[in-house]
Amino acid sequence: MSNTSLLLPFRKKGNSMQFLVKNEYIPGWDTHPDICGIMNPATDEFYEKKMLEQLKHETGIIVDSDELIRLGLCAIKRSSELICYLYAVDLSKRSEVIEKEMDNYIWISEDRLMESIDAQLLSTYARLKFLLF
Repeated sequence: MSNTSLLLPFRKKGNSMQFLVKNEYIPGWDTHPDICGIMNPATDEFYEKKMLEQLKHETGIIVDSDELIRLGLCAIKRSSELICYLYAVDLSKRSEVIEKEMDNYIWISEDRLMESIDAQLLSTYARLKFLLF
C-alpha cells in the first residue's frame, strides 16, 4: 500500500454546501456501497497531476492545479506511517459541468457527508470547514 491523496470537490448552493463524493464499496468493510472521498494512490512527486487526471477521466471535470485548496496531511491509520494528502476544489461557478450524470459520483449535503465512514473524507471536510468559516 502507498500514500494516497483525497480530493473533495464542493459547490455552494445558497446558504449550504454540496460535496462531490464517490458511492462505492470499501474493501473489507461491508457488502454495500458507502460514501467515500475521491482517492488516488500517490506514488511519486506527480500525485497532484495524477489526481486531477483521474477526476477529468472519471467525471469530465477539468481542474487546474492552481485551483486546488491544499489542506495538509492526515495519517491513514494509527499503526502506519502512510499518509493522505488532503485537497478540496470549489466548483461553484461551473454549473455546466456539475449537472451531468457521473458513474458512482454523487452530490451530497453536509449532513449526509457527516454520516460517512471514510475517516480521510471527514478529515478533509473538517479542515475545509475550518478554512472557510
